[in-house]
Amino acid sequence: MTSTPTPDLESPLEQTRLAKPAVLGPQDFPKIVKKLTETEEQPLGERLLEAEAYLSNSLLDPSIPENHVAANQLQDWTIKAISSTDEFAIEAPYAAEAKPVISSDDVGRLCSMKATGLQLLSLLQNLQPTRPDNSAAFVACLASFTDLEDPWTNENAFVLAQSMLSSHLQRVKGNPNQFDDLITDLLLHHVKPLFIKSKSPVLTDQGRKAIAPLPGNALPSDFESGNKPWKFQSPHIITIFRWILCQLDSIMVEKHWPLVIPPLLTILDDVSTTLKIRGCRLLRILLKVVPASLLERSGLGEVFHDTLMPYLLYLPTLTPEEESIPLLNATYDTLLSLTLARQTTPDTNPLKVTKPLDAIFRYGILKGHAHAGEKVRIAELLIKKSTDLVNAMGIHSVKHLKDLLPIISATLTAPFATAYPPLLDASVQLLRAIIVNGWPRLAFHRAEVLEGLIICWCRIEEEDKPTTALLAVREHIEDVLRAVVQLLRGDDQIKRELQMLRDCDSRLERILKV
Repeated sequence: MTSTPTPDLESPLEQTRLAKPAVLGPQDFPKIVKKLTETEEQPLGERLLEAEAYLSNSLLDPSIPENHVAANQLQDWTIKAISSTDEFAIEAPYAAEAKPVISSDDVGRLCSMKATGLQLLSLLQNLQPTRPDNSAAFVACLASFTDLEDPWTNENAFVLAQSMLSSHLQRVKGNPNQFDDLITDLLLHHVKPLFIKSKSPVLTDQGRKAIAPLPGNALPSDFESGNKPWKFQSPHIITIFRWILCQLDSIMVEKHWPLVIPPLLTILDDVSTTLKIRGCRLLRILLKVVPASLLERSGLGEVFHDTLMPYLLYLPTLTPEEESIPLLNATYDTLLSLTLARQTTPDTNPLKVTKPLDAIFRYGILKGHAHAGEKVRIAELLIKKSTDLVNAMGIHSVKHLKDLLPIISATLTAPFATAYPPLLDASVQLLRAIIVNGWPRLAFHRAEVLEGLIICWCRIEEEDKPTTALLAVREHIEDVLRAVVQLLRGDDQIKRELQMLRDCDSRLERILKV
């Protein structure tokens, strides 16, 4: 068992922490703030710790004008100190100077320093509310710690940031105009300046589809790092942008449309698969509140669709499987959300919804199977996304059965199919979706359906020691077969066919019972 290290009681910082609360004089606190904010010899982390220790152990009177001014100065300095994420940014290709490699120890040290800074901001917030003219900078700083996937955010920082944001926004939202001004300030003065040089050529200044877009080679290059400060200097801005999107409603998103769309499309267009994935997630957040009419009026529904479609072919071996799977997963989910979001009313012509879904199926699912179907994890993902598409298309999915059923049958009847149960289970679930949505065509395709299910079931039965996953697949196959038999039992010809199968193998009596 690891023993707890004994604190160094002789340390000045530890003595400050253990000291009884002391009332600082009017001149003491401003002097301390000046020393901490202007001294460059002492490391930044130590200065933040010292400031946090002083405020934790001192009964500061914020009503004194000097203390009030010093507290504001300390807050400004702290926000600036912990907002930088340059150390975590990726290195630009052909950079003039090589970026220092950040070690795991450095990451831990920086995360701890930023958490200390947030604790300091919390203490300052308890003394006096953030002044209105600094509200945007304060919120931007806190919002950059609202994603635990970011390397500069640990759980302590995340909890502190969420708590302070909640209390601050409770005050701001009391005045709707003040909250709207805050969002405008964040987008206009924090997000836009970092994306201004890498704007997509397919957009107008109003965030609409350009009628005559610039050629593709007009896109900013990663080789010019100055064009993408959001990527190579300040990656935390994406987290801030994500937080902003989460605050928007249908009215606000339309008002801020020209400020929201360019950064979003820039992130989606980036060459990095990691940023493409983040762009897909951001777009799904936006689609939850954007009116369908706005997507159509601006032409952005088509722009987003055309931007995302090529990502369906980011397949092995050109794209590493570890990058391909999360990108494909995010892209399919986003395309499906986009298609449904473009449906203006429940009475919309079904062809308006199914046409883009047909394109996703033909361009993504079928080509994906043709190029990377031998990769079982890719095949599993494509089968699962096929299930989502079938459920979204409903009865209109029957046009694709001639292409889907051979893929399913080949998967279920493969000689070594039982080696990877998740792929089998995904195929069975896809068959279940096909039966639910396309049952009027089940009798016509019964041979392929029964072939795949029965052969797979028999192979699992022949396993000496079937795993728990295989037993679960067998149970799902039996459920689907019972549904198939119930749907087909009214046809005498089909009854005779089922009886022939039972006569050939007595084991089928249990699962093909009419």
